[in-house]
Amino acid sequence: MSLLRHPILVPALLVGLCLTAVVALIGASLPVAVAIGILVGAGVAVTVTRRAEGMLRRTIGARAAHAGEFPRLHNTVDGLCLTHGIERPDVFVLDSPAGNALAMAGRDGASIVLTTGAADRLTLVELEALVAHLLVRCADHGLRGETTVVALGRIPSLGGAGFGRSAAGGPDRMVRTDFDGADLTRFPPGMQEALRGLSDLGAAVDAPASTARLWLLQPDGRTDVATADHPTVDVRIAALAER
Repeated sequence: MSLLRHPILVPALLVGLCLTAVVALIGASLPVAVAIGILVGAGVAVTVTRRAEGMLRRTIGARAAHAGEFPRLHNTVDGLCLTHGIERPDVFVLDSPAGNALAMAGRDGASIVLTTGAADRLTLVELEALVAHLLVRCADHGLRGETTVVALGRIPSLGGAGFGRSAAGGPDRMVRTDFDGADLTRFPPGMQEALRGLSDLGAAVDAPASTARLWLLQPDGRTDVATADHPTVDVRIAALAER
């Protein structure tokens, strides 16, 4: 993502400008004040972009998914990555009987999080379709910026100012990702079955509403009501039927 389009640019500039004004008001020369403002603004940008993924992971309570505990999940991720030459993401789980999942990206790469309900209770075909969807999201070059946007929304001073509310996404993006994931498995009915399976488990997870755009299904559990980030499950299943 271009630096000029990165979501951290505006809040970093705002912090830098505010500090520049404060330093100038207390008597520092303008060049010194500007230099301090630039350094602090850059520090804010680096800190947020580096820590965004970890911050969100801690916010939702995800933990590492060990291969011995979730062998099916790891085998599915490894198989799809090897077959399609995809860089393997880090794999985490959220202890919840619900059926949901999300993808995030940070400085060191992407990661996926599945609820234990999804990891344990989906059939192998459904799990493969779900993982394929998540891998497509991980390959999206905009995911790191989107993760940062969501992280900014979790910082009260920035979220309250409106940062963290804008980024590419929306219902159409979800449907396109369903399509691309189905292309990986070459079995669109698998994604249909995964959506039904997740919906049957219940998608509600204990996660802030600000993280909704990263989840495969609306985290408040609504699967029959369209939102700004998610079409209904029925619409997604119907769209896959046309593939």
